[in-house]
Amino acid sequence: MKTTHLPNLRHHMSASTPTLLSAHVEILHHHFKSYYHALDLAASADVSQILFPSSHRNPLELPFLWLGDLHPYLFTNLIRSYLIQHDSSSVIDPENDEYDRGNGDHEVGSESGRESEEGMEEIEVGESCEFLKKQWPLMNAWKVQSSKLTARIDQIERGLRLMVPALMDRVRKAQAGFVAKVGSGEATAAVAAAEMEEEMVGIVMDANRLRKDVISEIVSVSSVYQGALFLEGLAQFLVGIRDEKMLLEFKKCKRLMK
Repeated sequence: MKTTHLPNLRHHMSASTPTLLSAHVEILHHHFKSYYHALDLAASADVSQILFPSSHRNPLELPFLWLGDLHPYLFTNLIRSYLIQHDSSSVIDPENDEYDRGNGDHEVGSESGRESEEGMEEIEVGESCEFLKKQWPLMNAWKVQSSKLTARIDQIERGLRLMVPALMDRVRKAQAGFVAKVGSGEATAAVAAAEMEEEMVGIVMDANRLRKDVISEIVSVSSVYQGALFLEGLAQFLVGIRDEKMLLEFKKCKRLMK
């Protein structure tokens, strides 16, 4: 993801047609689906390594984990952060007095203004128009159909408020069943543990299916540029929390706090 999919997506976000960008969005989306398929296989082999991943998860990742991987609310929170950040109320109005005061040193007639104009004359108009033509859809991605997207995110989160507690209830029942069977002598510890493990595998797979479904729902209801920005942000988050330099800084902060 770090060396191939993420760099490729970023390149095509600013240099490709929507059709070609859509193909690379689907490539990264498929990468996430393949990842959760691999996680299902790992859970089938040894679910304890997924639920208690001390050996292959670093301290930065652990707070974000739920039933073996990222909590699905992280996906909806990420897309909401883009929508809030680009809310129309936060867009600067060029005709606003405060905007004019902040750019007063570029007024016509001032020396700095003349220098700015001279610098602007050096820019090729054709090149500027071509650059803006490519960047404009990306720059305005969250202003397009944002109300429709927000409504769908609301629906997804309503579903999560039902499904997340239901999965956790299944975990509690599996654990309680193990204790009851061993305590009553109904089954040996080995047999009860095997039954609980089988149930936990199913729970982890259902959690992975939920994660995949949330990502797919967000991508499907988004425009190609919104989907690209969402998957880029998610991929960058995963790359970032596994970054060795950031992990060293985190460990350094922990030592200072002690």
